[in-house]
Parts: sequence; C-alpha cells; structure tokens
Amino acid sequence: MYILFENLTQKQTDICALVLSSSAVPHRITRSKNSWDVWVDESHYDRALRSMELYFQENKNARQDFSEKNVEIRAGTIISGIIVSIMLLLWYMLAQNSGDAKEVINRFGASAVKIIDGEYYRSVTALMLHKDEVHLAGNMIGIFIFGTAVCSVTGWGVGWLMVLTSGVAGNLTNAFMYESGHVSIGASTAVFGAIGILAGYQGFKNKRTSKKIKSAWVPMACGLALLGLLGSGGAETDIMAHLFGFFCGILLGSVYALFIKKTPVKNFQWLSAAGALVIVFLAWSKG
Repeated sequence: MYILFENLTQKQTDICALVLSSSAVPHRITRSKNSWDVWVDESHYDRALRSMELYFQENKNARQDFSEKNVEIRAGTIISGIIVSIMLLLWYMLAQNSGDAKEVINRFGASAVKIIDGEYYRSVTALMLHKDEVHLAGNMIGIFIFGTAVCSVTGWGVGWLMVLTSGVAGNLTNAFMYESGHVSIGASTAVFGAIGILAGYQGFKNKRTSKKIKSAWVPMACGLALLGLLGSGGAETDIMAHLFGFFCGILLGSVYALFIKKTPVKNFQWLSAAGALVIVFLAWSKG
C-alpha cells in the first residue's frame, strides 16, 4: 500500500475518509500517537489522488492543511547539538594541551594500516581529532547544522547514534580502500554521514509515499552536489572519507525511512545516546 497523506489531524483524516468514501476508493487509516496516516492500494492510488485534487480545487484553502507536516526542531535537539559541538572543542583543547598533538594523532588517528591490523577503535577516535582551529570550527558548524537536522527527524538520541555510526563506517571503509599509511582525522566524515542520512531518508520516504520513483533520487542528487561543494576544500581534504561517510549515511537514512514508521520513544532516545557514549568511551580506552 502507499501513503496518500501522513501526519494528519483527526479533522483532516475525517475529511479525507469522507472524500475517498464518496468516490468509492478503498482506503485504510492508521493512527500513531498524535496523528493519522491514510493508505491506499497501488491500484487505487491515482484515483484517490484525483478525488482529493477535485476536493482541493473546490476548497483551495484546504490544500495547505494537507501538506506534509513540518519537522519540528525541539529545544532538546538544539541543546544536544551544542553539547556535541562543545565536546569536539574540548577534545581539541585536550589534544593541544597534551604536550605532543602529533603523538595523539599517531595514537588515535584513522591510520589505514593500523585499522586493517585490528585497531578499529581509531575509526571512532579520529572523528574527535582536528589539525587546527579552522578545521575544528568548520566541523563544529557542520555537525551542529546537519547533526541537529538528523535529530529533528529521528530524535536526538537515535540521531547522534546514526551520525556517529555513519562517521565510523566511513572511516572503516576508507581505511580498507587505501590499505596504506593513509591517516584521516576530523569529524567531517560524520558531517557528510549526516548529510547522507538526510538524503537517504528523504529519498526513500518519497519513494514510499509516492509512485514517482524519480522523486526518490532528487534528495540524493542534492546531497552529492553538496558533497562536491563542501567536501573538496583543498589538497589536504580527504574527499574519499567524505564520500564513504556520505554513502554510509545514505544507507542508514534509507533503512530508517523504510522501516521506522514513527519517531522512537523517549526511553529509546536515551538508550541510543548512552550507546553512542559507550562506543566513544570504549574506543578511547582502547588506545
């Protein structure tokens, strides 16, 4: 079945059901915590759409009410983004004050050879290391903007766990691609992972809610364009790590869009956030 409308109020759902029933279009209504979704079979999708279009033509003010619900960015999501950005700053300060910043990078950077040899923790710790203040500032801004955007869709706990996972997976993939002395550091792999999550989520959500398959690829194309715009900032930029982070993010966002029907509950958000912290703690304790 296809979703005709989602995130409707009860009044909107009643109107939609009345219009479809009067047009003899079979449909199904499902309810989440605070909203309703209207589903129709693939064979009835076009007829259902035409019936609703006729209704909107007669009631022009109703169309806006039936538009997709805007994603709400909550205060907790903003706070979590600030906390993650501050954590990147603190890690940078600790590395700079350790006495030998280069040694910290040698011990915890994403060295391809050492990751292949089994030091997988480096794919996590490298995300918290930056070469200078400009590198750090760019990633703090990026992780705040795109990380909080992911969290506004998935919830703050699940969102940050997904962003971390995309960054780690990107670093691992990058290491196994190079199989050499290549070393990568910085949160930018996770930043582009977040961009990929958003592209994958929006793309497969479009595919799930519309028969127009072409619309599913538009967000991914936009994400690739953004990758090209932001991810090639100089000779020292690790474009392949960015690319792998982006594609790992697309995979995660697609899976979320296809299988998660509503935002996970508060307890699961806390559990996911705790999981992310445990991953980070265990990685640093291994070094």
